[in-house]
Amino acid sequence: MVPAPDTPAVRISGLSRSFGPVRALDDVTFDIPAGGVTALLGENGAGKSTLLKILAGLQPPSSGGVTVFGEEVTSHDPGTVLSRHGVAIVPQELALLNDRTVAENVLSGIEPGHRWFPSRHRMVERTRELLAALDLRLDPTAPVGTLDMATRQLVVVARSVARGGRVLILDEPTAMLTPAEAERLFALMERLRADGTTLVYVSHRMPEVFRLADHIRVLRDGRHVASWRRSETTPDRAVAAMVGRELGEFTRRPGAGHRSEEPPALRLRGLGGRRHSGVSLDVHPGEILGVAGLPDSGRIELLHNIFGGERGTSGTVELLGEPYSRRDPVSSVERRLAFVPGERRAQGLLTTMSVEQNIGALTTRGLSRLGLIRRRAFRRTAAEQAKKYRVKTATLDQPITSLSGGNQQKAVLARWLAINPGVLVLDEPTRGVDVGAKAEIYEELYALAERGLAILCSSSDLPELLTLTDRVAVMSQGRLVDIVETATATEESIMSLATGAGESAA
Repeated sequence: MVPAPDTPAVRISGLSRSFGPVRALDDVTFDIPAGGVTALLGENGAGKSTLLKILAGLQPPSSGGVTVFGEEVTSHDPGTVLSRHGVAIVPQELALLNDRTVAENVLSGIEPGHRWFPSRHRMVERTRELLAALDLRLDPTAPVGTLDMATRQLVVVARSVARGGRVLILDEPTAMLTPAEAERLFALMERLRADGTTLVYVSHRMPEVFRLADHIRVLRDGRHVASWRRSETTPDRAVAAMVGRELGEFTRRPGAGHRSEEPPALRLRGLGGRRHSGVSLDVHPGEILGVAGLPDSGRIELLHNIFGGERGTSGTVELLGEPYSRRDPVSSVERRLAFVPGERRAQGLLTTMSVEQNIGALTTRGLSRLGLIRRRAFRRTAAEQAKKYRVKTATLDQPITSLSGGNQQKAVLARWLAINPGVLVLDEPTRGVDVGAKAEIYEELYALAERGLAILCSSSDLPELLTLTDRVAVMSQGRLVDIVETATATEESIMSLATGAGESAA
């Protein structure tokens, strides 16, 4: 059946999905026009992930239905939804075979030749033709494990196209990418749109949404609350629809840039380790010092060195006025040095445990007697931390992985703040976090700094650093090249230093 010219690519009608008493989607109805980019917006927990899983065939709805180019979707199997309806998803967690080549990944399951004896020559040639059609300059014989994150995403997109993908869902595709890597993805999206592919783009980043999208759909609390053409709305209106209130601009706290006359809470002198060397800086009580740099700059490894997660090779650390030489995570907790890592799922969450266990994990020693945890005191402390830092959860007993990304991040932050730190080190404090949770995290960091906490904050999001910090330490190729005042810095000036174009002595 050939669909009518004005048939939407996807029509979502009365879609609902419940998980026990929790209603993740509630009577959602809207169209996704064919041949353009539709942005799907909403806070974490708004129902976006559930909707994407239904569209991609990963789970069935409780009620309602979906049609793709006029044909009803009756199967809830990803392979069938892709092969019959042409709907594919590029998830945040890329499912690739890292020890196989680009060609083997792109054509996995549809290899030319005999089922048991595929033709490797034809596989490489077919992949080369497909990559050329997409204007992707990739070597079909390169092992996927040797590629950077951005290139791996391009491989997943190519794999979806090879299988006849006509509707491509991109879920937070730039969360782990540098600006330059994101541009490569945007160029591919433009190529796909020009070829008639329908793109569904999920992102918390408003500049990207308003650059790329033709249409915008907003979910809040599991319901569809707004639809516009891009030209009909503004970022502020979109954010207000997402959170149910006006947030306004993220602004610095009063008195930002004023450093305490007290001695530094954290002092580094000539610190070196994996991917970094000779780093010297001070973080004063009440100051938020940012760390900027490209992924290979050494900024992430620097944070792990300070905390003791990686062994340093040179230099000294002074913490709260005392030398700190033999660093390790246990000692750091004892000395009130907190560290919120950037890889939340891999390094921050205790994924098999409950919300309560995640929040209270670092308080067990203080709440133990004769080696046994005082259960009632432990639960009370976790509940107080959850309330204080606005962790939204039905119960403390539910799995931490059932929370939205923003609430997971607040739970991790609550865990570390329970040790009453003197220094807080954060990496990517709001990665994968919606605008409402981001505003709450910013407000909390401002309040902590006002109370005298010294904060060292690394982020790949330059607007975030320019919003949060008093100063920014810029790293390039493992060295600290300058420390700039946020009040006079710009994204361009920081990037110039990070790439070596505007390097100066720190």
